[in-house]
Amino acid sequence: MRLKRTLTISALTLMLLLTWAWGAMAATHKLTLAYLPVKGTLYVEMTEIFAQRIKEATGGQVEIIINDSLVKGTQLAQSVRDDRVQLATILTGYYSATNPQFGLAQLPGLVNDLKEFKAVFYGFWREDMNRILNDRYKSKVLMWGLFAPQNLISTKPINTVADFKGKKIRVHNIETATLLATIGAKPTPMPASEVLPALQRGIIEGVFTSSAWAYGQAFYTVAKYVTLWPLSTILPFPIVINNEEWNKLPKDLQDKMAAVGKKLEQMAFDDYLSKMETLPKKWATKGAKYSIAPQDQVKLLTQPKNIAAVYKGFFDRAQKAGFDGKAYVKQAEKILGKDLKY
Repeated sequence: MRLKRTLTISALTLMLLLTWAWGAMAATHKLTLAYLPVKGTLYVEMTEIFAQRIKEATGGQVEIIINDSLVKGTQLAQSVRDDRVQLATILTGYYSATNPQFGLAQLPGLVNDLKEFKAVFYGFWREDMNRILNDRYKSKVLMWGLFAPQNLISTKPINTVADFKGKKIRVHNIETATLLATIGAKPTPMPASEVLPALQRGIIEGVFTSSAWAYGQAFYTVAKYVTLWPLSTILPFPIVINNEEWNKLPKDLQDKMAAVGKKLEQMAFDDYLSKMETLPKKWATKGAKYSIAPQDQVKLLTQPKNIAAVYKGFFDRAQKAGFDGKAYVKQAEKILGKDLKY
């Protein structure tokens, strides 16, 4: 009896030791990922899935703790560069003023649908943005995802170029702001958290933003018009890790994390259209009218006299950043078989 009890205690001790050892291994690499709390978006969904899949793929050895309150959207890349957080899901639109390459898909008339986007993205743009994030922000890109289509959500119908005149519209990138100012609108930058109250109070009359986020935040309670204008329609976002933190990881864990990122990026692109097709119906159930801007108005919007200032601004910022902006755009045009007049 005594021997049996001793064996039982020994077995229990062994189990506790094994549990402790697993727990110690699981806690070896705890990393913080900063992102924005734009709930209801593919941005948040992909960030959450990424953290979960990394933990599963590494057997719990790498645990990514996601935090939506540590860093402002305009500081996400810098926070990883400075190792204040180890990872971040970055909004490239916030950085196009200082890194013009990030704004390529925001140029009007250049990239208008997913097919065109993928052609340019995988043609050269992805690799170039990866290089910039590595060189300037000391970050390795683990994957890219896509926002839901950037739609115009407004309190009044804006279906023609003339409808924009005098309207205060919240924007999140310099390219769209320049175009709206050219056609007589009043581009109004503001943090995402202030958009809904601003619509409610009439401070702004519309916002270009992710349609999924706007729906998730119940914008339909105050803004009943959703219009797909081809302005910064498809925007990418990367999940990045600080280079030094990446190099601390053993090679086998690096390989597993890279494989997760590759698989999720493919999933993000493959599922994009099917997920977005449901949005118009969702808006309709809330009493909002979803529409696509008429082609004649799109043509009017993107005519040379309207987009010239946008492209000039891009070229000027490119010159200051040390690269040939015209050659950069021509590279995309060649892939797409376009010859824009700007």
